Amino acid sequence: MNDKRLNTILARMLIQSTVYHVWRERNARRHQQPGMSTDQMRRRIDKAMRNRIVSLRYKPDHKYGGLLTRWFEATI
Repeated sequence: MNDKRLNTILARMLIQSTVYHVWRERNARRHQQPGMSTDQMRRRIDKAMRNRIVSLRYKPDHKYGGLLTRWFEATI
């Protein structure tokens, strides 16, 4: 699988995860819970992305098998 396709998949997953976590943060603040810093939010989204990719359980020879490797390359 080429990097362009993996990047597209990762971008879509990242948008979904970001929207979800920003929405949760907004709800937490609306209900008088303490907010988190942007660095905490970034780490939480990164962890969610890693967990999601690992949960897909692609075999190394699958066409999306390099998704986690590509995520690490993109986030370093």
